Amino acid sequence: MAFGTRSAQAMDHERVPLEKIQKFIGKINNGFNYWFTFIINPAVEPTNNRAERALRPHVVLRKILGTLRNDKGASIHERIMTMLATWGQNGLDCLQMLTAKLAS
Repeated sequence: MAFGTRSAQAMDHERVPLEKIQKFIGKINNGFNYWFTFIINPAVEPTNNRAERALRPHVVLRKILGTLRNDKGASIHERIMTMLATWGQNGLDCLQMLTAKLAS
């Protein structure tokens, strides 16, 4: 059955537990002030696609490399990748910045 094709009568027989409804309402209340920030502030993108695309190669790398399967390796990788991404977004030379950090 395609999305949206069930009749209202068929849906009327399906009862949703009150606790699920309350949980859903809580999520709406907790996030509502942040969901439409992009309308008020044009500098904020309406989706997180850019962030998701930036993370994707690192997630794949984390899954492939065994050294990232322990907490220490994952933590080191996260910190280095965060610094490189931040420097790159700020237009800084990543190699120069990393060399300076390692030398200090």
